[in-house]
Amino acid sequence: MLTAAKVLTDHISLLTLGVLAAIFTASVWVFGQLVRRETSHRRRAILSEWARTRDLRLADPANAPDASVFMTPLAAFNPRIDFLIHGRQIAIVQVRTDNSPSASGTGSVAPHWKLLLRRLDEDWPITALRPTAHTSSLIDLFSMSSFPSLGATQRFVIFGVNAAAARSLSASTAPALLPPDIGLLLHGQLLILDFTPRPFDQIEFGRMIDLAEQLAPRLIPPRPGAAQAGSA
Repeated sequence: MLTAAKVLTDHISLLTLGVLAAIFTASVWVFGQLVRRETSHRRRAILSEWARTRDLRLADPANAPDASVFMTPLAAFNPRIDFLIHGRQIAIVQVRTDNSPSASGTGSVAPHWKLLLRRLDEDWPITALRPTAHTSSLIDLFSMSSFPSLGATQRFVIFGVNAAAARSLSASTAPALLPPDIGLLLHGQLLILDFTPRPFDQIEFGRMIDLAEQLAPRLIPPRPGAAQAGSA
């Protein structure tokens, strides 16, 4: 009887020790995760919380197939996404691309871009407002004609593949609303803001979202008949 009791006591002691060891291990793991969250992962945690307030989510660029539609305009330039926040209507990305052999701008094309992309209800031919002061712009990747006669060129030059669409963009309030360091590209049903010179943080993200929401309802593409006449 004494032997059996001793075995039972030893078993209980080992079980208790195992439970305590598991609790200690779990506590150390949780503490480590909290330390990482507040140090090396702090920025990601802050951005994730910010994204939720805008009905967006911070996503793994390698595992976000539902966001691939936003990269359609850059498909020819082998886009590699380093950072992605997206929702149904909006995506914010930091992306690397190959250079274009037929860049329409001057100077070297930067390999990294900071972009906001917003879905549009209307379909646009490729049309853009390129900041005059920039030596490089996302717009330089695309082969387009310039339309310097459409409006003043102190801040922007209008580019496009269709004269009617270029005139529509020039006649809109977009050139007046757009800050001089932000590029605007209209491509199909996407509005793209190139804010590469600016910081990549939630303050700028909020500004770009608000700017895109201001611009979108003011962008009216040309009628199909006008587009055909302009491209003739």
